[in-house]
Amino acid sequence: MREDRFRKAAKEGRTLLNAWLTLNSPFLIELIGEAGWDCLTIDQQHGLGGNDVLLQCLTAARACGLPAIVRVAENDPGLVGRALDAGAQGIMCPLIATVEDAEAFVQAVKYPPRGNRSWGPYRARLGYEGDYFTTANNWTIACPQIETKGALDQLDDILALDGVDMVCFGPNDLSVALTGRLDIHAPEVKEAMTLVLRKCREMSVMGLIFANDVDYAKPLVAAGWNVVAVGTDAGWFSKAAADMKREATSG
Repeated sequence: MREDRFRKAAKEGRTLLNAWLTLNSPFLIELIGEAGWDCLTIDQQHGLGGNDVLLQCLTAARACGLPAIVRVAENDPGLVGRALDAGAQGIMCPLIATVEDAEAFVQAVKYPPRGNRSWGPYRARLGYEGDYFTTANNWTIACPQIETKGALDQLDDILALDGVDMVCFGPNDLSVALTGRLDIHAPEVKEAMTLVLRKCREMSVMGLIFANDVDYAKPLVAAGWNVVAVGTDAGWFSKAAADMKREATSG
């Protein structure tokens, strides 16, 4: 079996840096791999491209040795199964509002008897040593997002679900849910952030968090989140383009 970088790093207390893709370019994944990032998220909720692009990105990720999480557009078992069969290790699900939402999501990620994932891992089992069916549930990662007030209110029940391997704290959407405005620095968001990290540790669930920029990310790494995403590929490019233009025209 390939290295389970997520669980190995969690066991060792190491934070993984996650490259969050919205442009979803296979070539960009190669550059990210060469730059030494630890893992990546392929965003199919707020990112470009459909299933063909997803397959290309997962192929590039495998070639670069980057474990991949796919954020599906919605809590749909067809989208979840398609991404897993194509080779994603983890699936992230947005807009989880209740423990029932989380349970339905876990069932889509896991094979029977825990779940109801349909058999057909046409690409997922390439290079996978052993019996994929009997061991995949311990390899795949179900990652519901904690980005709604409902998910935060039912946090203990969601984390206690068998098969919830990781949660993703989404400060942007959660700030809107808690304050009515987009403010990731709001006290309510920071309080929720501290709570989710503490609960994840208590219940042995991995915690992933999205940081809009490097300054926001640094204290999260120091706090010991398992996975920290630092901006997006589109944001990186936009900033680099602006910085280069400014430097080229400065006296």
